[in-house]
Amino acid sequence: MNNEILENGYLDVAGHRIAYTRQGRGSAIALVHGIPTSRHLWRNVMSLLAASGHEVLAFDLLGYGDSDKPSDADLGILAQSEIIFQALSALEWKRATIVGHDIGGGIAQLVAINHPEILDRLVLIDSILYDSFPEPGIARLKEPVWDEILGAADFDLKKGLAKGFSRGMFHIDRVTPELVDAYERPFHGIDGRHAYLRAARALRAEELSSRMEDVEKLAVPTLLVWGRLDSFQPLHFAERLGGKMPNAQIKVFDEAGHFLPEDVPEALASRISEFTSCQQGTR
Repeated sequence: MNNEILENGYLDVAGHRIAYTRQGRGSAIALVHGIPTSRHLWRNVMSLLAASGHEVLAFDLLGYGDSDKPSDADLGILAQSEIIFQALSALEWKRATIVGHDIGGGIAQLVAINHPEILDRLVLIDSILYDSFPEPGIARLKEPVWDEILGAADFDLKKGLAKGFSRGMFHIDRVTPELVDAYERPFHGIDGRHAYLRAARALRAEELSSRMEDVEKLAVPTLLVWGRLDSFQPLHFAERLGGKMPNAQIKVFDEAGHFLPEDVPEALASRISEFTSCQQGTR
């Protein structure tokens, strides 16, 4: 299968630059990351999906990765869902499977209920659901004292990220300095850390919790993929939603935590490809 990188570039969406990577050819899959990651999260999953016959698109959300980090834009999940919709429209993607991890899953849910015409299937990976976010470690960043803490010249964000990934992964041997460096890079320096604070503080549970009845009624085929050891978004949230949606299934990986694309990329890509194989998206 052809899994070449077709594009690494930027889209102008609502006056902001949104970074993206497009790889492979075939049925359409769009990947949406969460916090504190970037499209780097999908690097292994993306290549495997492309090799299995998909055209795969991964974005950096506004305020994350290589996308713009404006000081005055709304970075909440509702606003991000509209940016993702506009980005897909700009690339003339007619219908796609949308895959979201963490807050990216909340963004994907809002795209599904607000723009169902562009969705073939929905995959939620260790996603925020109901009022499950922001989790305490992110929520505390709304306290004003963190402006001074993260603004200190000697503050080391890498230590906090390493701790979070170690808590969120089963295979903690994969939490290497190189991995942490890759996720810290977009938030490097004082300006970068303030951008991280803005992203964290923009998370508002009501933007999803107020729409969960609509999510529960979605008829689109939906796959909920969870790490059994996820301590950030516990499995019972997936079981609750899976019991409500008319066309949902749950896949649980026992030896995995919150960051499935890092813990089990091969198995995750295989399950996503299998899920999409009986209904092909088109561009």
